[in-house]
Parts: sequence; C-alpha cells; structure tokens
Amino acid sequence: MRLVIDFQGSKNKSNNVLTASNPDWKYTIATGILVVAMVVPQLSDWVESQQFVKYLQTRVGSLPKTTGASISRIAFPTVANAPVTSGFGWRQHPITGERKFHTGIDFAASLGAPIYATDAGIVEFAGEKGGYGNTVIVKHTSVSTLYGHASKLYVTTGQRVARGQMIAAVGSTGMSTGPHLHFEVRVNDKPQNPRPYLQHTAANSYSPRMRAFLATIRWAETGTSGSLSYRKLVFNGTFNDFSTHPRIKQCAPINGKRVCSTAAGAYQMLDKSWYDLQPKLNLTNFSPASQDKMAVEYIRRNQAIADVEAGNLDAALQKLARVWASMPYNNYNQNAKTLEQWRTYYQQQLAYRG
Repeated sequence: MRLVIDFQGSKNKSNNVLTASNPDWKYTIATGILVVAMVVPQLSDWVESQQFVKYLQTRVGSLPKTTGASISRIAFPTVANAPVTSGFGWRQHPITGERKFHTGIDFAASLGAPIYATDAGIVEFAGEKGGYGNTVIVKHTSVSTLYGHASKLYVTTGQRVARGQMIAAVGSTGMSTGPHLHFEVRVNDKPQNPRPYLQHTAANSYSPRMRAFLATIRWAETGTSGSLSYRKLVFNGTFNDFSTHPRIKQCAPINGKRVCSTAAGAYQMLDKSWYDLQPKLNLTNFSPASQDKMAVEYIRRNQAIADVEAGNLDAALQKLARVWASMPYNNYNQNAKTLEQWRTYYQQQLAYRG
C-alpha cells in the first residue's frame, strides 16, 4: 500500500493552519486509524479500502500542518535529478524482506556525492544511528530533516547550518544495499512524505540553453561542472561551509607571476563580488543556488542573456570575457579554454539538458 495523502484538515481562516480549536472529527478519526495502520502493516490493505481513507485523501496532502508547524518548500538534498529508488510508504524491506513502513524517500547517488541541508537550522544529531548508519538530523523549529547512510559527516551536533550547505557525503552505512541518501522530513518528530516539499536547485528553473551555458562556465573555471565545482577554491582545495563566501585568499605562480585571489565556488566569484551581489540579490548564503544566481546576474549585467538564450555562444563569450578568465577573447593570459573547447562542451551539455 502506498498512500498519497494531503493533510490539510480544518483550517484556521487567519493562518491556514489546523488547530485544536478548529477540529474536524472525520479528519481526527481517519488520521488516527492511519497511524495504527502504519504500526500494524497487516491492516494496511484493509485501511486503504475503507471510506474514511478516501475521505482523508480528499482532504489531505502529504504533510500534516500541526499547531505551530510551518513547512515551506525545501531545497533539494543531494545532486540534482538524483532518481528516487524507494518512496514514502509501505514496502518490502530490501534486506529483511519484511513488509515495513518506509519513513522517508531514497535517492540513488554515487559514493561521496554531496548531501545538502534543505533549509537553515541547528544540527540536532550527527553520528552513527543504528540502521540509518551515519546520520545527520537538522532541526528547523518544529520541523526536522534526517539524512541517513552517509559515508562522511561534515557537521557536528549543535552546529548551525545554512540552506544548501554541504553537511555530509552519500554512502552505504547502516542497513543499506548500496550508496544512496535516505531522506526524511519530520513534524514534531513524526515522519511525513517529503516529496511534495522538495524542489531542485534554482538552476533547474532556467532554460536548457542557460543551464548548459552555466555548466560550461563551471567546467571551464573549475575543471568540472558537477556538484564539486560549487566547493572549489581558486588554486587548490575545497570548502564545505555555504553560509557565506569563504573569503580565503590563495596565491600561485601563473605565467611567471605570483597571482593571489579570493575566487571561490563554481563560477570563481571573488569576495568583492559577494559583497556587491549579496545584498542586491538578497542572498542568504553562498549555496549552489546562490552561486547560480550570481553568475546569471553577471550575464545580465553584460547584456548577454539574449545571446545565451538564442544559443549565440560566440557573442555571449565576447561580452563576458572580462568576467571569466577561462573564456576566449579575454586579456587575462590565464590559460583560457579555446572557442572550440567551449563549443564542444556546451553542445554536450545542451544535448544532455535539452
């Protein structure tokens, strides 16, 4: 049985939140029986066939809005487009073979892939947690999120984290058949279906041509267009704290000269770029989504949006050459990619994203 439920219930007209002072007896009975079915799997098929569940499904979604709980859409917890391999609800456990209620959703991802905090909060738990393996739990008021089976943890209990901050790496610890992220949303410590509240990073709202262009910038600037690019420092090393620009100055010889820079992230933004764009774009952190927004803003400022959207790569690169040293037509003399290299990689990305 896999119930798709929308817990809306009776709503207080002033704040659209279900409250004890505004009860709905059908809602209360239906949800109560559903909770029993979650504990006793033998009842699940019978429960799903009953009229009160059909009533519940007309009244409810996937997250209960309990008194004091407020859940908005949350950022994606791992690499974009990671496939869901196991959903929220009843299933046959892949290891024990038992019929059990799966309290989260599983995302397939490669070993070591990043795990991101879906929203700002405080780390309530970071460590080994039985079948979950290495686990991080982040508290966001009455809502918390859980990230299980990690190979590495990058945060500690009590630490404050930002939305989009890398908090762990995908693994296969605990009761697991292979590398994946087990992700949960809990309201007042009760697991809820996270799916309706997930959204991919901001870059996924851009057109295929813009996404391909951004990916090509990331590759040209950092050597990779993947999630690791968002953590790259200018010359060597990476950073894990996305709460703000890392503001780390590194120096290295380039073409016989000692060059120092604070460039960081997928688009190698300087700290002064952060100081400029952060207030203007109302950025709350230096997360991948924020880095994408900064890059698009520079494309807009240099009047290259129309060229990118039209697929006019040569014109866009000419306008943006003074922004990114990896582009042809620039005067930085810092080992720029050739126009042919840009075209080849861009076309590959466009074919993948289009």
